[in-house]
Amino acid sequence: MKSRSARLALLVLFVLALGVTAYLFRKGEIARRAETAAADVFNAQARSTSRSILELRAAQQAYVATGQGEDFWAARVTSTLATVKEGLTTLRGAAISADAQAALDAAAGSIQDFAQMDARARTYVRGNQNILASDMIFSNGNELTDAAVGALEKAASAEQVARAASNETLASRQSFALVAAAAAAGLVVLLLLPAGEPEMLAPAFMDPRKPAPSASHARRVPAPAAKDESSAARKAGQPATAGDASPGEVAAAVAAPDGAAAPAAGRSPSPPVPAFNFTAMAALCTDLSRVDDTMALPPLLERAAALLDAAGIILWIADPDGRELNPVLAQGYPQHLVNRLGTIPRSAENATAAAFRTATLQTVYGDGGSNGAIAAPLVTCGGCVGVMAAEVRGDTEKLDANLAAATILAAQLAALVGPPAGRPADASIEAANA
Repeated sequence: MKSRSARLALLVLFVLALGVTAYLFRKGEIARRAETAAADVFNAQARSTSRSILELRAAQQAYVATGQGEDFWAARVTSTLATVKEGLTTLRGAAISADAQAALDAAAGSIQDFAQMDARARTYVRGNQNILASDMIFSNGNELTDAAVGALEKAASAEQVARAASNETLASRQSFALVAAAAAAGLVVLLLLPAGEPEMLAPAFMDPRKPAPSASHARRVPAPAAKDESSAARKAGQPATAGDASPGEVAAAVAAPDGAAAPAAGRSPSPPVPAFNFTAMAALCTDLSRVDDTMALPPLLERAAALLDAAGIILWIADPDGRELNPVLAQGYPQHLVNRLGTIPRSAENATAAAFRTATLQTVYGDGGSNGAIAAPLVTCGGCVGVMAAEVRGDTEKLDANLAAATILAAQLAALVGPPAGRPADASIEAANA
């Protein structure tokens, strides 16, 4: 991701995500500590209330003990009973478990029954009916206090389980917040990493791994003398070679119906050559002749690429000294690749530089992993001023009709470019033929 605003937005979102995660984690930690403290307070209150219930039972039993004053222990039972009821009320309000609340309600019921039983026991003691009071205190009193203590223990156990479950829930939320923050951080890091551009191989016409084509692959711009010699050879009944044919003769041969050209004696018949649309080529050349602004060239180069079955076309124009070729116009290639091409030195070992040095058509045969290429020089009256390089598909670099069409296009484009500025014509010609 290269957009500065998008990267800044992601950074802000990442910081916000970290802040929210830290807040949630801190809040969860505070809640966990509060739960732990509440559980400790509940347990302490439950133990204190249990001790008060035991003290309540002991004070009531002192009613019938020999040598004890009734009024003192009655007052003690009354105060302790109030303390127990207050403790149970506090525990009932602090409990979060339904089971604990039910157990506390049962304990409160037992204490209420104990208070009613204690009132009857006091009545018996005042009437000197100690035997009846003792039976009630040591039977009903012990039973009710034991039930209250058991209910308190049950409430404390249920509340501990509920508090532990609450702590586990809070811990799970903290873990989820941390995992979410880590995932967000990983995603942001991946998005902020500069996206590596896919490796794009250099076009075949300037690939340094493909050396300049051999002489068998070079197609020199035909001269008039060669045409006369080939005509003379045909008049004498001798077969003309493929290298002697001019682009016009190649076009005529391709346009012959049903491949009417008879095979030479002793040679096997050649496979049929695909027909080339020279009508469209003529229309394209006509449109090129009317160009007065370079802004009109891209759509025309697109038409040229379609005629040549080319993946892309680049016009390379020489600098005033003729030492380097610069890509001035490209069709079929992304702009960032064109920017990375740079310039081509005159001495470079590729088809484009070879076409510029020799002013002859150069071809590079394709293979299973790459396209072929045609490099056609832009030759003017002042010498070679540049190269039209086309990366072609389907082995069309081996077809004479396509080579002839590339030569025609290069000639038309050379007329638009004109002679090289800043160089004498004779010096340019000598440099082209060097």
